Amino acid sequence: MTVLQEYESIHQELRNEGYISQYPINPGEPIWNRKILTMKREELDKLKSFRLRRIVKWAWENVPFYRNFWKSKGFDPDQVRDWKDIVKIPILRKDEFRKDLSANPPFGSIMVPELAKRIRFVGATSGSTGLPTFQGWGALELDYFEEAQARYLWTFAGVKPTTVYANYLNMSGFYSWGPPVVETAMWRCGATAIAGGGETYFSWKARHNLIFRLWKVDVLATTPWLHRLIGEEAKAEGWESPFKVLLLHGGAAAENTKKKLFQVHPNAKEAISVWGTTDGHMAVEVPGLEGQLVVWEDMEIFDIVDPKTDEPASQGERGELIATLLNHFTMPLIRYSLGDYVKNEFTNDPDPTYGITHSRFVEPIPGRVEWMFKVKGKLLLPIYVEDAVNEIPETTGMFNVIIYGNEMDKLKIRVETRRNLVDSSYDGKAREILAERIGLNKDDVEIEWVEPGKTVWTGYKLQVFLDQRKK
Repeated sequence: MTVLQEYESIHQELRNEGYISQYPINPGEPIWNRKILTMKREELDKLKSFRLRRIVKWAWENVPFYRNFWKSKGFDPDQVRDWKDIVKIPILRKDEFRKDLSANPPFGSIMVPELAKRIRFVGATSGSTGLPTFQGWGALELDYFEEAQARYLWTFAGVKPTTVYANYLNMSGFYSWGPPVVETAMWRCGATAIAGGGETYFSWKARHNLIFRLWKVDVLATTPWLHRLIGEEAKAEGWESPFKVLLLHGGAAAENTKKKLFQVHPNAKEAISVWGTTDGHMAVEVPGLEGQLVVWEDMEIFDIVDPKTDEPASQGERGELIATLLNHFTMPLIRYSLGDYVKNEFTNDPDPTYGITHSRFVEPIPGRVEWMFKVKGKLLLPIYVEDAVNEIPETTGMFNVIIYGNEMDKLKIRVETRRNLVDSSYDGKAREILAERIGLNKDDVEIEWVEPGKTVWTGYKLQVFLDQRKK
């Protein structure tokens, strides 16, 4: 059997066994792919072990990059017998990945040569931390990714026939959560899809606001910050946003951010955090379980390590998130560091609403490892600051944390206010709120007040972290 034949055979197997649903499904069914979402834990564990062994063997036999990388680290595929053996696999970080991409452009030697010319979609990271990394998606990978999207869109967000869904994520720049979601996952659910593109909102604001009103959009997917901005614009213009469900992408939404979103979007009944990466990793907040994000375990395995030692983090400790996609054969990503900083604590008790048995993070994913910063020796992340900013009266919730050193003696932050005049009383109270909320003293906080619209954004994302350190 050739590599292509084996790839196509695995794809057909996944469809035949029901891991990739046949669609459309009955609109009266509340859970998309109930069979897989409610699998018994022992079945899930067996499946993960089988799929991990298969993807490791596949990479060893078909991907020059992994064979060379693993040999250099003294790793052999026979060391993996059970899914818990994943910690024996060497961690792949972006610097190794980029080195290979530079030597073997555009995809490096990490892509299966026989499948490289059959990719259906090219994804790319933003390149904000260096050279962008590219991913090639074949028919199997796209099919499974669309299935994974449909599971939460249908089950949690109620995206079904007659639903109008507007995608205000990035529609350009090789972004995998743009066109593939709108043009394919939406069709599976039978919904009407509007590919708005959040990056154009600022230049076509009046046009986008008109579309929201005319089409009576039910579900809006964008970043928490753009959700807030759109709601504030609606209030200022004297109309109510029609959205019933807010899907929050691009960054963890702080608790107070969600409260503000419900205030500016009076018709919204749900605000659901959706964490994901351009590569195709995802975890989605389960309605009714605040901050608990479910992982589709038939799709990937997460583990968490101490970034200084690469050893598994202890239960309840925070560490670096490492991920393995179990069904990405065209360009495998095995034990790949995602750079997010998370708590090593999961629960797999079935949730009370849907009975889903797949594991859940017990708290939101707060941000990337490189987003951590210190003030007076205290470790902070932007999400903690965001929660505090939303408690300050007469602000828009938009801010930029200014990082000027590895060890800072003050929190320097730019904050938008609607006040025409910021007096010492208002500034002092705001610094008190920030300081108390994140465990600093009032004098440890310095606020640069700006008018609405003057914080820094990157496309449709608020740039919460402005790094002014010398590189």
